Amino acid sequence: MASRAGLVFLFLLAVASAMAMMAQSSSTNDLLYGAFIPQHSHESMDLDVDELMMESETSRRQLYYSRYISYAALRKNNIPCNRRGNSYYNCRNRQKANPYRRGCTKATRCARAY
Repeated sequence: MASRAGLVFLFLLAVASAMAMMAQSSSTNDLLYGAFIPQHSHESMDLDVDELMMESETSRRQLYYSRYISYAALRKNNIPCNRRGNSYYNCRNRQKANPYRRGCTKATRCARAY
C-alpha cells in the first residue's frame, strides 16, 4: 500500500512539474516557437518573434500597388499603351478612356461639346 501511495505521489509531482514548465514557457512563447527559433536569451527571442510577425516594407508596397497596376504594366521595358487618352487596359480599342458625355449646361457653356 505504501508503494502505491509513493507511485501516486511521484505521478502527481511529475504532473505538477510539467504544468509549471508549461506555464513558464507559455509566458515567453518558448513552447510555441522554441523548436523553430534558436534561443540565446529571452530578449533576443522576443525580437525574433516580432521580426517574423512583421511584414517588410517592400511586401506592403507591392500589396498596395498591386490593386492598381496590371501584370502587363509590371513587365520590364513595356509601355502599356502609348496612345494619348486611351485606357491602359483597352489600348487596342480606339475609343477614349473617359469620354465627355455631359450635355450643354450653363456651367460648361457648351464649350466642351464634341
